[in-house]
Amino acid sequence: MRATSPSILKQFTFLALACAANGSLAATIGDMGSEEKQPIIEPEKQAQPVKTASIDTEVFELGAYAGTLNIEDFNSNLITGFSFTYHFFGSYITQLNYGLATASKAGFEENSGQNFLADEDYDFRYLSLNAGYKVLDGRSYFGSKRKMESAIYLLGGIETVEFAGSSNIGVGLGASYRVVATDWLTINVDIKDHIVNRDFIGDSKLTHNTEFSLGINGLF
Repeated sequence: MRATSPSILKQFTFLALACAANGSLAATIGDMGSEEKQPIIEPEKQAQPVKTASIDTEVFELGAYAGTLNIEDFNSNLITGFSFTYHFFGSYITQLNYGLATASKAGFEENSGQNFLADEDYDFRYLSLNAGYKVLDGRSYFGSKRKMESAIYLLGGIETVEFAGSSNIGVGLGASYRVVATDWLTINVDIKDHIVNRDFIGDSKLTHNTEFSLGINGLF
């Protein structure tokens, strides 16, 4: 019997080791393929509710406003005032307003260089009692996370106007855009026409005096 050479033994040893390594690798790959895929867990996204302030139990508003008043035959001037509002039946309001503006000289006074009124007669004062009806109701959005309840009211009522040394009864017409900023605060933007007969320098005429104002009110 012939003796086995060392080179042949080395070849057999290398082949045996290669087969063993190949079997181990195949088993590992098989185990990897048999493993179940783990589900991907995604965090739940919950939308944050947007809080909206509203008028619920409060029915009264007390506030102040400022703006411009265009007095017919005179110029536009600053007007300031106070308001008291009562809400009832959901869609109705009554409102008491007091406003004051000081008119500048009329164009014909400046041209003539004369004053046709005493200094105190340039004050335009009114006290009005209005009723309002909500014609539009909805929400106003300020950014992506801020929305406020809002409404548009039509206004109408009677008023007393003191100007140019006389006091007269007139009619007030207008509209009010109102926003509930918080549970205790509202903001309003109003446009009004104060329609009143005026006696001035022996001439009587029906005048339209337009007001544009911004108000802030406390709810209670």
